[in-house]
Amino acid sequence: MAEAVLEKSSTEMMLRPAADAVFALLDGRPVLFSETRQKIYELDKVGAFIWCELAHGASLAAIYQELGRLGIDEYTARQFSRQAINAWIDRELLDVDWRMPANCAFSAVLGRRRINVRAENWDLLQRMVSPFCGPDNENGEDDIAVEAMMLDDQVLFRGNDAGTHRCEVEALAPTIKAHLTERLIRSNRWVFALHAATLANCGMGLLLCGQPGAGKSTLTLQLVDAGFQYSGDDVALIGADGTVCGIPFALTLKEGSWELLSRLRGDWDDVTHRRADGAQVRYLPIPNAHNESLSAGWVIFLNRVANGSAELTALDQLESMKRLIEGAFASDGRLSRAGFFALKRIVAGARSFQLTYCESVEARGLLMDLCNGKA
Repeated sequence: MAEAVLEKSSTEMMLRPAADAVFALLDGRPVLFSETRQKIYELDKVGAFIWCELAHGASLAAIYQELGRLGIDEYTARQFSRQAINAWIDRELLDVDWRMPANCAFSAVLGRRRINVRAENWDLLQRMVSPFCGPDNENGEDDIAVEAMMLDDQVLFRGNDAGTHRCEVEALAPTIKAHLTERLIRSNRWVFALHAATLANCGMGLLLCGQPGAGKSTLTLQLVDAGFQYSGDDVALIGADGTVCGIPFALTLKEGSWELLSRLRGDWDDVTHRRADGAQVRYLPIPNAHNESLSAGWVIFLNRVANGSAELTALDQLESMKRLIEGAFASDGRLSRAGFFALKRIVAGARSFQLTYCESVEARGLLMDLCNGKA
């Protein structure tokens, strides 16, 4: 695994109590009250000291020094402070002074939304942009912003619709990707989303449907190598008119696909990232990704097996509809009437199949023949 070594913060991070956080003494015991969470949290003496110092505008460096004067060595002072600050950030009790350089930024368009990414230094920005295929100067309808900065050896990040969150450096790129995907799914433009890879062939969309582990990304890599245009390997956004828009993040490949990737693409970035589920992944940017809506021409449900030849089994509209509903998800957790009719338009206009396969190379050949009218 490539070691994550990032440039340290160039500015002193300032933390301060959130506007709705109240410090008080109850029977001489220090507590915090969160108006947002409607909870009371008890503090120990060191925690109360750190909180009061932050409330008076002290920097972290100054707090470490003050704790040293109380007989606490620097390592222990940092540990105490880190544990307290982490807990307060997670409980939305602290605000962060986000000091971002204006030029350390990146933008792209995904799902017809402009994504703006900003970081406090270039090393951190490089980590954050790993899941993107590249910058895009097209105009998006509105902005989704994500900002990140270092706090010791972890990262603090926030979106423009949420509070401050934290993660380890190795988990930053997958965490940012998950945050942005959720934001796109919640957009009013889309009636629901599918767990599906999206590719374009001769102006028509090919959907590879399946839960994580079904082989969507590996098979997508094979099809891109065969000339299909990439549009996303994980989530497809569905409009009320039944059109499909992939989210063209960089192709995400787990460890089992790295050997195949090395054979197909010798000059790729091998930085390793860690997802929330613990899986190690690497990202492959795909040039000229398709970023517009498509009419679905083929809907393929992946059935990966341990052995046997690849086989396509035709599905009628009712069976395809049932399977799509099982794999659909919406921002409010419900498939609406508009979503139902969008699915109906998809299955009425596309050919649906179950693809049972073991080897992705053989599956690729079947799908190429299908999409080129030879099967």
